[in-house]
Order: sequence, then structure tokens, then C-alpha cells
Amino acid sequence: MDQQPLFEVRNVSKTYKKGKVKANEGISFTINEGEILGLLGPNGAGKSTLIKQIVAHVKPTEGEVIYKGRNVVEQNKRVAREVAYYSQEPHALTSLKVREAIYYSGRLRGMKRKPALEETAKLLEELELTEVANKLLKNISGGQKRLTGIGTTLIGGAGVYIFDEPTNELDPKKRRLVWDLIQQRNRKGATVILVTHNILEAEQVVDRVAVINHGRLLAINHVTELKGEVDQRLKCEITTNGAASVALTDELAGWGTLTPLSDNRSRLLISKEGAPTLLNILNKYEEVKSYSIVPPSLEDVYFHIDNEEKSLQTQKGEVNEYAATGG
Repeated sequence: MDQQPLFEVRNVSKTYKKGKVKANEGISFTINEGEILGLLGPNGAGKSTLIKQIVAHVKPTEGEVIYKGRNVVEQNKRVAREVAYYSQEPHALTSLKVREAIYYSGRLRGMKRKPALEETAKLLEELELTEVANKLLKNISGGQKRLTGIGTTLIGGAGVYIFDEPTNELDPKKRRLVWDLIQQRNRKGATVILVTHNILEAEQVVDRVAVINHGRLLAINHVTELKGEVDQRLKCEITTNGAASVALTDELAGWGTLTPLSDNRSRLLISKEGAPTLLNILNKYEEVKSYSIVPPSLEDVYFHIDNEEKSLQTQKGEVNEYAATGG
């Protein structure tokens, strides 16, 4: 028997200002239990609005969101209890101390006093917040507030976690720490929905990706499947000591289009079969300081989908213009 999706987003649209502003338009997809689903798109794409509808904070203008077989609007208290949601919006607990914010979040999720205290202490250590545990949230840095918010989301062992841009304002070390904690929860069976515009980071943790822009779902699939839809040539990025010589440039140009990235850096797209020969060429030039060869990335997927969407919109515009002129 096929497993029922945990969430079903069915033709969801959300408009504001009496229908003049479309935040989401006709979005449909499913979220499976135990997966990490990434919602990718630029700022203003409609990702946060969609998430608010998934957790029943906002009611769709059209369509519905189903959680475990029932509309989320009809069971918003259950959704609030079972789905831990980390929002981009300012922290609502600024009058509490860091330790209190995490602890009371656990108690609100039904934890007993002792387990809540124990898990709070563990999260403070894991999130490296022990030194500010007794400080008010309004008196700590933006990054520390974000980590505290992540702690209030993680405590209590929810079955579903939704993180809306969780690593903004965090340095690389703290970002890695957050991703590790999210993956730990997922390995224990939790479903994770990750909203981000940081494509490079998302690629490290997500199972499937939904690409959203202009309020619409442009693509959704496993990362490997989406990568298979873009140019499969390898990217070779070359750094030289100063400007590349004519000899090197001419030899590389025989492999395809050489794209300058800066005065001493360039990129070349090559086939997998041609990579070994190209490496031999690069190694014989002393002016080559370094090089790297990488396969298509999730970032390439995103730009590929975005370019296809822009091309489609341009074609629609031309058709409409042609029709309007009576052509």
C-alpha cells in the first residue's frame, strides 16, 4: 500500500488587497513523512506565505492544505501541537531570558518540568548559548536570538519541523551547527521543511527541492533528478598568476567557450570524457595557479529553472502583444 503524504498542498492560492496582489498562485505538491523538503526561491517569491498556510496561520484564498488526511484549518490546534515552526518574524519572547524562552517552549508543548529542564540545558550547550543563558533576549545579538529561536523550535521532539530562513545572521560555524542539529532530528524520523534562498547550503541537507518564484511552483523533485535536467558538462574554474597567456587561452578555447570571471580567473564547460586530457593541459602550464572541476550544482538547477520561466513569460508577453494588435 502506498504511504499517504504527511501534507498535501492542493491548488493553493493566496491574494491580498482584494485580489490585486498574488502571493501564491495554484500551488500543488505533497510532503512525505521523514523527508527534508527545501523550498527555494528569491526573497518575495511567496515562500513564507505558503508556509503560513501550511501551519494554518493564514487561510488560503483558494485551495486547501491537508495534514494527515484533514484540512489544517479544521485542526489548527493539533497542527500547532505537532508542527514546530520557526518563523522569520521578530522573536515574541524578548522579555524572557534565553534559558526561560527555551524551557517554557518545551512546557507549552506538554513536557514535564524535569525533562524540559534537562533538554533546555542540552540545547543551550549544543547551540553554544550557555554563556548568555541568563540574559534577556532583547540584550543579546541577532545571531544569538536566532539560535535561541531554533532552540525553542527543537525542544519537545516534534514530529515536523518547519524552518523559515534559519541561518540568516549566523557565521559559517554556527550555520553548520544548525544544519547538523536539523539533520539529527531528521535521522530520528522527523519531517523537515526548510525555507531558504541559500542554495549552496540547502544542497547539503535536502532530499527534495521545490522551486518557487512569483508565487508559483516552478519545479519539485529530488536534487539528483533536477540536476539531470540541466547542462551535464563539468565546470572547470581556472586561476592563473596574472592574466592567462595567449598560448593557454588558445588551447583552452579549443575545448569550448572560455568565460572570464576576473582578471586571472576563467570558467570552461567540458564533457566528463574530456576532463582527463584537460587536466594534462593545465598541469603543463606554470602560470596555472589552481583549478577545480565540479559537476552541476543545485545553484545551476535554480538558474536553469529561473531562465526557463523568464523565457516562457517573455513568449507569453509577445503572444499577448501580438493578439492585442490584432495580429
